[in-house]
Amino acid sequence: MTKRTIPVDAFGPIALDLTMHTGTIHLAVDPALKQARVELTTDAESGPSADAIRDTDVSLTGQNLTVRVPDTAGATAGHTTVSFNGNTMTFSGGNGVRINGGNIYVSGHGRGKVFVNGREVTADGPAGHAVTPITLTAHLPTGSVALVSTHSAMTVVTGELARLDFDATSASLTAERIGDLDATITSGKVLVSDVTGSLAANLTSGYLAVGAYSGHDARLNLTSGQARMAATSKSSGRMAVGVTSGQAYITGAAHLNVRRRSTSGYVQVS
Repeated sequence: MTKRTIPVDAFGPIALDLTMHTGTIHLAVDPALKQARVELTTDAESGPSADAIRDTDVSLTGQNLTVRVPDTAGATAGHTTVSFNGNTMTFSGGNGVRINGGNIYVSGHGRGKVFVNGREVTADGPAGHAVTPITLTAHLPTGSVALVSTHSAMTVVTGELARLDFDATSASLTAERIGDLDATITSGKVLVSDVTGSLAANLTSGYLAVGAYSGHDARLNLTSGQARMAATSKSSGRMAVGVTSGQAYITGAAHLNVRRRSTSGYVQVS
């Protein structure tokens, strides 16, 4: 196993700016914590993932912490993503991928490799160069905010995060409680138990579910996606819902100023 712990030389809430293309991201907000820290782990002791952990760039300016985890499998370099029925296929680099009769052929410069969930399964791939999943855990004091940019990492938020900006492709977000949420998703999934502030969500072939919305301004834009949200009696202000070939189901919003727009889609507000 390779593990790296990054102490943060700042007390109190921080603003985390994180870029991590694949793996698992855990943002853990702890009311008892006075000083943030970041931990990166992977099962391998050597190879691309271990190198990525060692090469992760970290900088701190005041209360602003920037973390850049190198991409271990070229997830975003010159890629083309095809989406259908909520599923995605991404092609990048080399000569590409060919599917014939259920068989998958990979061709490219310097021989192709096959990865499943971040792990190399190429028949003749050297074991020492396998890409093992990376897990990043950020322990954050109460009041912290985060900007997360990812390709396909699974992101989990525990505790209450003051604000989250989430930009992802084919990724998932599961969160307990967020103040302000701004999410841009392509073929991904967002599941949030509680949003207490403003909500802005832009989904393309994605899925959004908010268990309890008690904020003051909500803007939902869906293209071939689906959203389900339950507004509480504490919510107020405006709610704008725009749907193109998607579906939105909003409950508990009768007391809000609701504006809806639908193009070949369906919007239900009650």
